[in-house]
Amino acid sequence: MTAKYSIIVWDWNGTLLDDVAINLHIVNTLLHTRGIPTISPERYKQVFRMPIRDFYHDIGFDMTKEPFEVIAREYNRLYTAHFDTISLTEGVHDVLCHARDKGIDQYILSASEKTSLAYQVNQKGISPFFQAIVGNDDFSVIGKIDKARLLAKELGDTKNILFIGDLHHDAEVASAMGADCVLYANGHQTTRKDPRYHLIYHMSEILNLL
Repeated sequence: MTAKYSIIVWDWNGTLLDDVAINLHIVNTLLHTRGIPTISPERYKQVFRMPIRDFYHDIGFDMTKEPFEVIAREYNRLYTAHFDTISLTEGVHDVLCHARDKGIDQYILSASEKTSLAYQVNQKGISPFFQAIVGNDDFSVIGKIDKARLLAKELGDTKNILFIGDLHHDAEVASAMGADCVLYANGHQTTRKDPRYHLIYHMSEILNLL
C-alpha cells in the first residue's frame, strides 16, 4: 500500500461515526414491534450488507406486507431521536487533524441521504475538515458506487486516494474509485484480512499510513 496520500475519502456510519450500537438497538426495536425475533450483535455484523433493503429482508422483515419505505421512515425517525447520544469513533479527531496538518484533502462519501448527512457531520463539529460531503439523493441506502465514480472523476486521475470505510461494500467503492482501501474492523460488518484492503482495529493505525 502506498505510504502517502493527497486525498482521503471517508465513509460516515460505522467509520467516522460510532453508531453500531444505536443501529442495532433501533433495528431490534423495529423487529420487536413487528413480532419478529431480535438479533444479537454478532448476528447483526455477520449479515449486515448493502443495499440495506436486502439486510432487512435477511433478518425477517416482510416487504410484501410492509413497504421498505415505511420501515426506512420509522428507522430514520428513531435514529434522529437518538443522534445526540452518538459519538465519533475513538481516535478519529486525531486522524482528521493529522491529515489536515499534512495538507491532505478530506471528503465524506456516504450512502446516507445528503441533507441529513450534512446536518449530522456539522452537529458533530467536524465539517471544517472536509472539502465536500457527498451523500445519496434519498433514504434508500442502496450504496454509493455511482457517487464514488463521479467523485473520482471530479478529483482527477492524478490524485493518490485512500478510502476509509467499514463494509465489504466500501472495498468495492474504493476499487471503483481506483483508491487504496482501509477497513475499520469495529464497524457495522464482520471483516477479515483480505488483499483488497488494509484492516485496522483502531483509528490511530491510520496515522502510520499517511
